[in-house]
Amino acid sequence: MKCTVAYMSGAGNLFTITNAAEVSPEDATRLAPFLCDARATIGQRTDGLLIVAPDEQGITVHFFNPDGSTGMMCGNGARCAVRFALDSDIVPPSPTLRLNMAGTSYRALLDGDHITVIFPPPRTLTDPLTLTVGGHPLTCAYVDVGSDHVVISQHELVQWCAATGSPCAVTDVAPRIRWHSAFPRGCNVNLYHVHPDAVELTTYERGVEAITGACGTGALATAVVLWRRREYPAQTIPILPPSGRMLQVHIHTEGKTIAALALGGPAEFIAHATVELPLQG
Repeated sequence: MKCTVAYMSGAGNLFTITNAAEVSPEDATRLAPFLCDARATIGQRTDGLLIVAPDEQGITVHFFNPDGSTGMMCGNGARCAVRFALDSDIVPPSPTLRLNMAGTSYRALLDGDHITVIFPPPRTLTDPLTLTVGGHPLTCAYVDVGSDHVVISQHELVQWCAATGSPCAVTDVAPRIRWHSAFPRGCNVNLYHVHPDAVELTTYERGVEAITGACGTGALATAVVLWRRREYPAQTIPILPPSGRMLQVHIHTEGKTIAALALGGPAEFIAHATVELPLQG
């Protein structure tokens, strides 16, 4: 059976995307590892599989990691799904679109290739959080924005590395935290460094098991921690991921509480392909 897919970039976060008429969500866990292997078309693997279907409100988006795991929100994936749904005529043209993803309804705003998705306040925020990693305490924060994230500042990582003698790199510490017993579902791991004009962010993603070009929910979680710690002087926070494609997070507040979060950035097509799906079993 053949399937038509698109490959998209959400600020450097790469996705394989198709509609539910091509691949059913029920088959996606099995097919995700195959469909995320896009080396023959774009020269690399993608960071996840998105399946888009129309519904009464707008679209429903199913997200699967390359290992087939599912159930979590994907911020950049949501933005790419909106662009895909409009360009594929799954929904009629509109400056706004409602999408359902990971059991929650979101609103998207469109401005050319720039897509913004509005998120509710974080479900959980724990800051500070102290984890024992490699036999030594590591200070960090935990934020659930529909996906689980640990957020670590460069300063916090340097302190832990000095105590343990470990290499001061997110690639060394991130796998230890991703599988930490404090997180039964596992977690994504974010390392940030504040610059005057932007926040540099590196994210090790659960289900990809590697650093990705960008991570939308990681950008949201990090922005929440920066806001709480008062480490950035504005409520609109530019986030610079490894891809070099800037994301913008705006924190809407009511008094001293977060009312909503907005994640904005580019969502672009890279290529299209027709692939032969493997038979089950």
